Amino acid sequence: MKTYICFNDEAGDLRDKKRKFYIRATLIVDTSEIKNIESKINEIRTKSKLIKLEEELKWQYIWQLRNCFNNNDIPKNKKVKAIYNFLKENNKDYHFLISYCEEILKLLKNKGILGIILTFTDRERCGNYKEENIYKFHIQDHLQRIEMQCKNSCSLIIYDSMNKENQAVFKKIHKDIITKGDFVKYKSIADFLLFDDSYDNKFLQMTDFIVGYFAGVLVSIQQKNFNNYKKAREWFREYIYPIICKNNSDNIWGVGIKETPIDEELREEYKSEINKLVISLENNNTNDILS
Repeated sequence: MKTYICFNDEAGDLRDKKRKFYIRATLIVDTSEIKNIESKINEIRTKSKLIKLEEELKWQYIWQLRNCFNNNDIPKNKKVKAIYNFLKENNKDYHFLISYCEEILKLLKNKGILGIILTFTDRERCGNYKEENIYKFHIQDHLQRIEMQCKNSCSLIIYDSMNKENQAVFKKIHKDIITKGDFVKYKSIADFLLFDDSYDNKFLQMTDFIVGYFAGVLVSIQQKNFNNYKKAREWFREYIYPIICKNNSDNIWGVGIKETPIDEELREEYKSEINKLVISLENNNTNDILS
């Protein structure tokens, strides 16, 4: 029997009205390849000397660092400042981190990566749903699609750490869905939910990059601003899109990418734009870098 670990992380904050989207990503990894992929990540970090960086590198930090370097500002955030000082001490800037991120994303082509699942909520169009209901929609969408992708297996799900209150909410939602069921019969997913700190978990860090790039794509579409998000769009097409989960008809939408809750009009809007993105980048293999 195959065993998989499904690493789940979020982008956005349902309580932050400035955030247009709330997004969750699942990275499904074959456990037989976990040590191999971990070893490759360590090689990349050692080669780039990032093994000496004590702070965790998140995609949102890179954007903050980009602004600081471009505006000659010192970051106010303590963690971002530590990364900024590390780069300065090594005569590097944020481009160095972008190159590192790409090397990590290239590992998505490893045979041990089964697939990626992405769900997103447009906060302005999610009606009067309570915060807990939005969480439930995302959790359920991921569970259904993990079960469909990982049939006849044993699958464990690990979420990035959150406060104890939210952990309790997520664990209850997860267990209720698995044990009480919905139209899907859950035979492959363990009924317990695990949490880990992304600082110590290389796969949660990779999932953070994935959800960050997808967020960039969604924002670029919503703002019709394609210049500021070139790298996110390019890497989404190059590394993420090819391994998004599909059904037997090779369809991604509603399977590997899904709006949450269901909104057919919203789906068609973003489906159309992402299809254009994929086609345009196939025809224009750009090597633009954030400037």
